Amino acid sequence: MQAPAGTSSITNVAAKANVSIATVSRVLSGKRTKDDDIARRVRAAAEELNYSVNYAASSLRSDTSNTIGLIIPSATDPLSAHLLDELEPTIDVDSQQLLLGIGQTQEIQEERIESLAARNVDGLIIVAASGVDLAATLERYAQHMPIVQVGGRQRSFRTSMVSIDDNAAMEMSIRHLASCGARSVAYLAGNNVSFESAELFAMFHTQVRSYALFTSSEWNKFGEASVQRGFHCTMNLFGNADALDRSDPATAFLRRPEALVCCDDTVAFGAMVALDAMGLSVPDDVRIIGSGDSPLAMTTMPQLTSIRPPVEQIVAESLRLIAAGSHSPAHITLPPQLVVRGSTQV
Repeated sequence: MQAPAGTSSITNVAAKANVSIATVSRVLSGKRTKDDDIARRVRAAAEELNYSVNYAASSLRSDTSNTIGLIIPSATDPLSAHLLDELEPTIDVDSQQLLLGIGQTQEIQEERIESLAARNVDGLIIVAASGVDLAATLERYAQHMPIVQVGGRQRSFRTSMVSIDDNAAMEMSIRHLASCGARSVAYLAGNNVSFESAELFAMFHTQVRSYALFTSSEWNKFGEASVQRGFHCTMNLFGNADALDRSDPATAFLRRPEALVCCDDTVAFGAMVALDAMGLSVPDDVRIIGSGDSPLAMTTMPQLTSIRPPVEQIVAESLRLIAAGSHSPAHITLPPQLVVRGSTQV
């Protein structure tokens, strides 16, 4: 006998079909297009229990739209890509939908905020593009909906903030290199117009002094996060490697770094390509640490040691802050993880 309309839930359907709630949601919303035994079991269970998904009706019955907005600078940015991969299936479990806005400039990001606000999203998660100041726009909309900024510099105290402890990440990196026996280190930093890059640059020097490593001002450079930048900076840094006086290995670490800390995995990969072209070995001659723990880190030879952002925690805290509403903004700082791989293991 069929259950009366409205008495069944997605949980009942998942239990009857012996699948997860997320799978039920994807099948019935059309996001899972594969027509296999799982899909047939879900549809049969939903029909037997007289259950159907109706997002529009849900919105009319409540003050919510069952939508979350996400604004990112680029879908290829490591943090943004990780967030997108984690956030969409997480909110799908709660029968919510994700609306995405992408923009790398202040003007475009402001337009995306206005567009998603006009769609009455229940909350907004923003990864600000480098160097932009969204304070005025965020202040305007934070009165009407909860907004969570992920990473970067807090510009509005009406919005919540979930940040990664970049200072801890730098300390982890330098401590690890020191424990591996590196005596000197260079830093290929991010864009110099970014407050965050400047702050990390200062933290790099603090940690280098703390662990008694050597560095030179000529080694440490700001720049874009790209493979090409990593390649060219490393070629310039180690280009005279063959001309070094190898008769005094005790002081060689003063003439070229024994380790590189890179602002991004793509920069680290470019550095590895350059070192290989010059006949230098990673990690025997130079140890390398990247940042972002992107898929690229697993494909390099050797695999790249990298800083992994706590994406699962970021998503959980962001959704918790959105659920709490716009009247109780908070600032949460989460520690990252140093994932040690072959590029630093001699």
